[in-house]
Amino acid sequence: MNLLSRLHLVVRSSLIWTSCGIAVLSLSAHSQSLNNFGYQSWSTENGLPQNSAHQIFQSTDGYIWIATEGGVARFNGIDFKVFNHETTTEITSDDICCFAQSHASPLWIATSDGLLRYSAGTFHRYSAANGLPTGRILNLAAAEDGTLLILTTDGLASFDGQRFTTISLPSFAAPSAIATARDGSVWIASNSGIFQYQSGRVLPQPLNSIPAQKDITGLGFFRDRSLWLRTATSITVLQNGQTRTLPLSRDLAAAHIQSSLVDYQNQLWIGTNKGLFTLDKINNHPQPVPALSSDSILSLMQDEEGNLWVGTETSGLQILRHKNFRAIPALSDLPITAIAQASDGALWAGTSSDGLNRWQAENVQHLSTRTGLLSETILTLAPAGDGSMWVGTPDGLNRIEGAKVRTYTSADGLPDDLIRSLLSDDDGSLWIGTRRGLAHWQNNQFVTLTQSDGLGSDLVGALLRSHATSEHDLWIGTLNGLSRLRRGNITTFTTKDGLSGNTITSLAEDPTGTLWIGTKAAGLSVMSPAAGFAPLHRDDLPQTIDSILEDSHGNLWLSSGRGFTRVSASALVKCGSSSTCNPHPVSYGRADGMPTEEASGAGHPSAWKTTEGMLLFATRKGVAVADPSHLIENLIPPPVVIEQFTVDGVEIPLGATEKNIAPGHASFAFEYAGLSYVAPAKIRYRYILEGFDRQWTDAGSRRIAYYTNLPPRHYRFRVQAANNDGVWNEIGAQISFSVRPHFYRTLWFLLLLLLLIAAIALALYRLRVRRLESQFQAVLAERNRVAREIHDTLAQSFVGVSVQLELTSQLLAQSQVSAASQQVDRTRTYVREGLADARRSIWNLRAITAQNSLPTRLTQLAEQWSQKKLNTRLNISGTYRPLAQSFEDEVFRIAQESLANAARHANATQVSADLNYNSTRLTLRISDNGSGFSLAEEHLSANGHFGIKGMRERAAQINARLTIKSSPEDGTTVILEAHIAEGKETATHG
Repeated sequence: MNLLSRLHLVVRSSLIWTSCGIAVLSLSAHSQSLNNFGYQSWSTENGLPQNSAHQIFQSTDGYIWIATEGGVARFNGIDFKVFNHETTTEITSDDICCFAQSHASPLWIATSDGLLRYSAGTFHRYSAANGLPTGRILNLAAAEDGTLLILTTDGLASFDGQRFTTISLPSFAAPSAIATARDGSVWIASNSGIFQYQSGRVLPQPLNSIPAQKDITGLGFFRDRSLWLRTATSITVLQNGQTRTLPLSRDLAAAHIQSSLVDYQNQLWIGTNKGLFTLDKINNHPQPVPALSSDSILSLMQDEEGNLWVGTETSGLQILRHKNFRAIPALSDLPITAIAQASDGALWAGTSSDGLNRWQAENVQHLSTRTGLLSETILTLAPAGDGSMWVGTPDGLNRIEGAKVRTYTSADGLPDDLIRSLLSDDDGSLWIGTRRGLAHWQNNQFVTLTQSDGLGSDLVGALLRSHATSEHDLWIGTLNGLSRLRRGNITTFTTKDGLSGNTITSLAEDPTGTLWIGTKAAGLSVMSPAAGFAPLHRDDLPQTIDSILEDSHGNLWLSSGRGFTRVSASALVKCGSSSTCNPHPVSYGRADGMPTEEASGAGHPSAWKTTEGMLLFATRKGVAVADPSHLIENLIPPPVVIEQFTVDGVEIPLGATEKNIAPGHASFAFEYAGLSYVAPAKIRYRYILEGFDRQWTDAGSRRIAYYTNLPPRHYRFRVQAANNDGVWNEIGAQISFSVRPHFYRTLWFLLLLLLLIAAIALALYRLRVRRLESQFQAVLAERNRVAREIHDTLAQSFVGVSVQLELTSQLLAQSQVSAASQQVDRTRTYVREGLADARRSIWNLRAITAQNSLPTRLTQLAEQWSQKKLNTRLNISGTYRPLAQSFEDEVFRIAQESLANAARHANATQVSADLNYNSTRLTLRISDNGSGFSLAEEHLSANGHFGIKGMRERAAQINARLTIKSSPEDGTTVILEAHIAEGKETATHG
């Protein structure tokens, strides 16, 4: 079981927290040397509000909280967010004591003058006014049911979220320390015993032989449930009813103990005013932590991933992280080019400019040109079976046998003095890769193979003898492909045969005979005996591979200029180049303990697997060592939080309610964080905005997402994170919000717009119908007008002509030629008058002279009828004023029709016509002495003519009232009454 699986188990079975600096968690999965930890620190220069870290706490959401004298700092692994009296109104004192939280409670924060509750991004303060005890808070503890216990200078109190209650211990015991166990119970240490608070009750514990000490400052449990108590000068263990005080070293005994913590391996960490110590409970051997030996340690805490956090008095915040890599101190900072282990177990490391180093049993032997080497630059190493070491340099070949150093150059038969690679063969011979071919040294003779013999090129690099196949082929990496030497024959393979690239940089073979080929800028290739060559084009693997090692667990280790990558060989074969299949490679860098991320690619071999299974890697700053059997894998998915949501640069408060964003905003930004502290820089993110994105966006290590011009709708932003070992939190964090549309894009507005369009369309339709009806009425009115004009002009004239012609015919029959001639002349006059009337009516010719005024025209009309033996008397009264021509025309036509009807249909001989003007009215009255008619027959037109109907239509055209009074044998009276505007012409109304 790995560390984190055990960590989960421990957390669920025997976790004990203390709220002001004590946490009990596992630290490692095996016995660790202090050299296996990496150190990092933060101070006010990095964002802490103040450098005294009185307590460190990890809340349930994953944040690290630091209590300082300058306020509360919340840490996400990259940035600090500070809460103090300047940023938060609820915080009245920046002197922070401690924290407490259970899974059923918010985060509680104690200050020098009160208590703070932090929930959903907001603070709420409690003070004596709310019932909080008046004493200064010393410690906090949270029970599993959410009850908060508060240790103050005045005693112990509890808070259930509604009210504070004072707790009295039996026998007047004075509490001095509290801690919360994983089962939710709270343990209380006092000057007279140990008590347990559970479900509202304080129960004394039957623990014998507890020393009567009044200064117990901390307590907790070891893995075996034995209790430990801490005072300022001692650690006491209570087990099986026995009490034992752990012996402390002279340095530790003289120090003041300020904090303590027990890890998963039962290691006790002790923070003092003279540094940090670790003490194994069984061996009781204290050991100072060198990196923190001069600091005053105020607090200790271990997070969910096993990192140890240390709060100091003056140096801020420290973290101790387990490292999967460590450096060999004797070789640190040297630019290592090649590395190998001799048969005696000694480690040989060549450098780029400082010769050769032999390291064994912590002793280092340095070899250089002064000890016989041809050059200070070492390019390649090859241990021989007889214990000697072959060394390749730019100036030739060396062989080191004990204290003896032999040299070989081109003068001895080498094709070139620049030795690029070496391979010591099973038969004791040596293969030498140079710029001018592959040399084989055997029996003190050199034989050279070149491109002309079938090599891919004369520039030879990596060499490998196959031991997993019966052929025992020799594989030769060249600048132009991979060559195979089998039974004296050379075959070269290139990209045409399935290689990902032709420049071969590294080779490795696994026990199944599968060959792994590293290339320059083309990634990894694989050759299996059954399937042949295949390229592995993957973005999650390095493109230039300087070395390849396979550990004892079936994993490949690839080194490059950007660190190391570990990947399962079987998973890689299964996935191949598929982008949908994930072999879950793990990358390592400085955060994992490497002295530098840049591996050495200048020599061969630049990586080596020792006989103990350790992996050695040459880097630009020494040798990095990894133990594949004791790797700490971080299997805990990192908690993910959305830290800030801004719209056009304005922060939107985070909370459980959905956000409703007004329209018109252009920029949306989401800041998020994965709360993993093993290697925060290696956390990877992906996010999606549901409602906008169709697929997840790979954000890499970027911790902010931007969107612009989002259309109005509902959205949900989701973000997920993967830790340093590629374990994803697929639940992640999310925030929902809606962008409201502009009013003109709302449904109600669109419906209203549709109704408006429909109303406009209906109005246009009705307007069109009215226009057509108006046009029809205009045509009909024009037709009627023409009909009336014809009736009043041509028809009347033709009637007169007809009467004259009948009279002429009678006169001619009586041979009255002279009288007939007169009638013919009169008939011609009628015809001319009729034509003139017709022309004037049809073409609407209007004279504007005074001779065409209504009184003048009526006078002329009366004279004309008087000449036709119809005695017509016209009387005009009132003051005449000009009216609209069309108005006068209609009045004239009505008078003309009335006289014509009196003469032609009523056989009248006398007509009286009165035209009267007053200020607002015109009245025309025409009376005759004719035969009259019955008004019941008014609607009938005589002889098919229009008659009275036409008169009424003309009266309607000028908004006048026409009254006709008549009865048989009693004459007829026509009265026309029309309203006229004073001082203005009356327009036609039609």
